[in-house]
Amino acid sequence: MKPLDTETDPRVVGPFELLARLGAGGMGVAYLARRIQLEGLPDEMAAAYRLVEPGHDGEDDLSDAARLVVVKMILPDLLNDQPQARERFAREIDAVRAVVSDRVPALRGADPEAVEPWFAMDYVAGPSLHTLVKESGPLGVGPYAALGLALVDALRAIHGTKLLHRDLKPSNVVLGPDGPVVLDFGLAVLSERQSSQALTRTGDRMGTRPYMPVEQLRDTKHVEEPADVYALGATLFFALTGRPPYPVMPLMSPPKWDGVGRDFVPLLAQVLVPTPSQRPDLDGVQESLFTLLADAGLTLEAATAQLLGCVAVAGLIPELPPQALADHADPTVQELAQHAVDRGDAPDAPWADDDPGFYGIVDTDEIEWAADATSGSDTSDGPDAPGGRPPTLVDPAPAPADPQQAPPGTGPTSGPGPVPTSYPLPPPRPGDGPEKPAATASPTSQSAPRAARNVAARIRERYAHGGEL
Repeated sequence: MKPLDTETDPRVVGPFELLARLGAGGMGVAYLARRIQLEGLPDEMAAAYRLVEPGHDGEDDLSDAARLVVVKMILPDLLNDQPQARERFAREIDAVRAVVSDRVPALRGADPEAVEPWFAMDYVAGPSLHTLVKESGPLGVGPYAALGLALVDALRAIHGTKLLHRDLKPSNVVLGPDGPVVLDFGLAVLSERQSSQALTRTGDRMGTRPYMPVEQLRDTKHVEEPADVYALGATLFFALTGRPPYPVMPLMSPPKWDGVGRDFVPLLAQVLVPTPSQRPDLDGVQESLFTLLADAGLTLEAATAQLLGCVAVAGLIPELPPQALADHADPTVQELAQHAVDRGDAPDAPWADDDPGFYGIVDTDEIEWAADATSGSDTSDGPDAPGGRPPTLVDPAPAPADPQQAPPGTGPTSGPGPVPTSYPLPPPRPGDGPEKPAATASPTSQSAPRAARNVAARIRERYAHGGEL
């Protein structure tokens, strides 16, 4: 967990305040964040952001960590270099939303149509399995079995929604306060291969080679549930040895069993085989793990307590930044976001017209410029003026009747300036002033908000696929 880079990282994404940078992966960058509590948030805006409130009873008793989220944003370069990156990211959002399980983080909000698409899911306070094993050593029989049974539950929930994970590995397993949780649905795919909307082509190779089976190495699109079972076995192999079963890629020969106790070999030898039909299903893996516990004289409850104890003793739970423990969001961020809501705009303008003058995030400089505008500082000089100061982020004033008259709030004797927003607005177009007759209003100004149109389009698409429209 690293502090935000004030030069490149945004401060606000949708209705979430970013607090720290968690890391970056193949498709995006992840941030620690929390929801900004905004008053009067319209239903249309909440629908556009797909906001989901925590459904716990006794929510007021939740810890600070339980209120936090992870905001994941797609890397901008992918949008330019890979035409399907936005759609694949949207599928990741749908995958996270579809799976309901204690072993998978819940979706809390998303905007796949934003200039820089993002989604937010529950933050899990704990180290990854990879970090725990590398720092503290291999797991014993109790923690090993508890880990395996939790991963079985996660995959059962994922497969129950007709999804595959396709990238289960130690770094995608986080050991939280309630046990293991499976992350990263970046490669999740509908297991119904007849779908005409599939994004993975025959022959594509996606995933992490040391943890994928041979059939996935050859053709990612046509793998089935046994591929995830293999990845589960490879992850359990790592939990015992600190290494994957194969260092580079899966092979047709058995792995080297150095460091694997003989009690663990029977299950892993069944799972880590090249032929998918020879692997046990999730029920078979579960039965073998319970047998392992029984032979060790342990209950699942005792084994789970041992696993949580290993995490606690290791001292690897990430330390939260101070602002994550504050009662409220940064006052400047809160004020800017609330201003936007009061005016009928979201913090990243989700229902503004599709105009290149709108941007999807707020960075530190924009907040400072907006604060200068509120305090009456002179920020009228543009980026090409002396000093190179960017323009003030304020709403464009209505066009005055007299072309020579300065807009309200800009003259030395005028009243308070316009309310700052969290995004720069395009200059007013000719005829956009209040005196414009209703008969000449543009069709765009009469259309529904963009977010509402997007929600309606998604609803129409779902009904169309179901044959109901």
